[in-house]
Amino acid sequence: MDQTNKLFFDAAANGDISTVSAMVSKGADVNVVNGEGRSALMRSAKRGHENVVIFLLSHGANVNAKDVNGKTAIMGAAKKGHLDIVRRLTDLGADVNAADNKGRTALMRAAFLGQLNVVDYLIKKGANVNTQDEMGRSALMEACLAYKGEVIRTLVENKADVNLQDKIGCTALMRASYSGYVELVTYLLEHGADKELLDHDGNKAIHYVREHSFAELKPLLK
Repeated sequence: MDQTNKLFFDAAANGDISTVSAMVSKGADVNVVNGEGRSALMRSAKRGHENVVIFLLSHGANVNAKDVNGKTAIMGAAKKGHLDIVRRLTDLGADVNAADNKGRTALMRAAFLGQLNVVDYLIKKGANVNTQDEMGRSALMEACLAYKGEVIRTLVENKADVNLQDKIGCTALMRASYSGYVELVTYLLEHGADKELLDHDGNKAIHYVREHSFAELKPLLK
């Protein structure tokens, strides 16, 4: 990366629109990448620099470029909850169902961190709520693990499968049971979670319950 492109790249990451514009005028490549394959658009989108994102997009930045880990600009923006940037990216063709090298999508990232507005928007734009990553985890499983209640409800209301199983057979209900989330366990059961499902070791949800919450959860799961 030459000096012009380096100044441009660093300025984009830092939200310095004046330098970004000046370096592009001097010939900087808006799609230049660093050693990890990350572009200026990826870095500015993740950091919430909307003015830089707008500029880059208007000058031909590749909205679906992937870094060496398969991550795209929309994934970083979604993870950090930058809804306006997510909107701009999707308006210009960002793939809401793009998955990184581990199978993780923008929706999974937003769900795990409780970015409700982003989750809702991505679903409206066609994000698949039942995609599973390489470990078999879905957006709902991620939201249950982090106990993001509003996100969980939004996913379930939009047809998230409450009985999906990951690579070891674990379900959202099993995760909630292990964590002792009584209200969440109740909610999942009320919305079709099957307490009789077995993981690959032959365990049901009730077998995931730990001692401190067993008295409350046993009547629900037995």
